[in-house]
Amino acid sequence: MGQMVMETKIDYLSFINTICKMVKEMLGDEYQVQIHKVTKNNSLELDSLLVLQKGRDFAPNIYLQPYYESYQEGTSIQEIAERICIIYRNNTKPKLNEEFNYSLEKMKEFIVYRLISYEKNQKLLSQIPHVKYLDLAITFQCLVRDDDEGIGTIRITNEHMKVWRTSTEELITHAAKNTCRLLPASIRTMEDTIIGLLNDEMSYSNESGEWDGVYDQLITNSLFEDKPPMYILTNHKGINGASCILYDNLLNNFSNQVQSDFYILPSSVHEVILLPFHKNIDRESLKKLVKDVNYTQVAPEEVLSDQVYYYSREKDAIIL
Repeated sequence: MGQMVMETKIDYLSFINTICKMVKEMLGDEYQVQIHKVTKNNSLELDSLLVLQKGRDFAPNIYLQPYYESYQEGTSIQEIAERICIIYRNNTKPKLNEEFNYSLEKMKEFIVYRLISYEKNQKLLSQIPHVKYLDLAITFQCLVRDDDEGIGTIRITNEHMKVWRTSTEELITHAAKNTCRLLPASIRTMEDTIIGLLNDEMSYSNESGEWDGVYDQLITNSLFEDKPPMYILTNHKGINGASCILYDNLLNNFSNQVQSDFYILPSSVHEVILLPFHKNIDRESLKKLVKDVNYTQVAPEEVLSDQVYYYSREKDAIIL
C-alpha cells in the first residue's frame, strides 16, 4: 500500500516570496516582478504583486491575500502562479487613455472629496493633503473613470501637490464644485431601498411571476408601519457616498423637507443613514448599534466612524 504524503503548508511570507519567484520565471527576463505594499483605507496594508514589462510604465495591482487563502484551502502554488500570469496577460492595457494628462490644469474639474476616518488613517494622512472634519478627514481624489463598471480614482498625494504647486484650499474649492456635479447625491427611504432589493431578487428568481403575490403582500402589509422613518444618503454610484454630507445645502434642504433635526449614522464610507429626531430615540443606543454593525457587518476598510452625528436646523451644522 502506498504511503500518502501530506504537503506541508508554508507561511504567508514564504508564500508571497515563492509566488514572486515563480511568476518571474514563468514570464521571463523582460519582466520585473516585485512585492509592493499598498496602504488602503483605515491603515489596511495589502501585499500586491507588481509586474512591469520593459517599455511599459503601468501594471495592474494583484493582491495576494486572497490567493494565500485559496492556497490554504488546497490550491497548489503552481496553479496560483499560473492564474496570476493569466490575469496579468489579460490586463496589460491601462484603463486610461494613453494620452492621459495628469496635470492640475487637466484634472482640476475632476477633483472630488472622499471622507475617511481621521483616527484610523494617521499614516495615510501624513502622505496626502486633507482637512480634519468632526472626527473625520476630508481627502481628495481625481475621478478619472466613470462608466458602467464603476468609477476609477487616483488619490491626490503630497507629491502631486508639489508638482502642481497648489494648496489644500485650492483643492477644497475645486472639490466643492465638482463632487456634487460628478457624483450627484441620492436620498431614498429605507423602505424604498429594501423593497427595491427584494424586487431585484424576486425578478432574478421568478421570471414566471409566481412571486408577485408575495411582493404585493409585503407592500400591502407595510412592514415599516410604526417604525421611525429612515433615509439612505449616498451618491448615484453608491461609492464613497458618505461624502454627500459635505454638499452645499443638501442637509439643510433635507431638514426642511422632513421638518426636523436628524441623526446621521455612518453606515460606511459609501453611505450614511439619516434618522429624523424623535424624543424616544436614544443617541447612546444608536452609537452602540453603529459600533456593533461596523465590527460585524462592514468590511474593515469600509468603516467610516463609530460616532453618531446630529444635524441642527437652527445652527445649520452637524454636531458631534
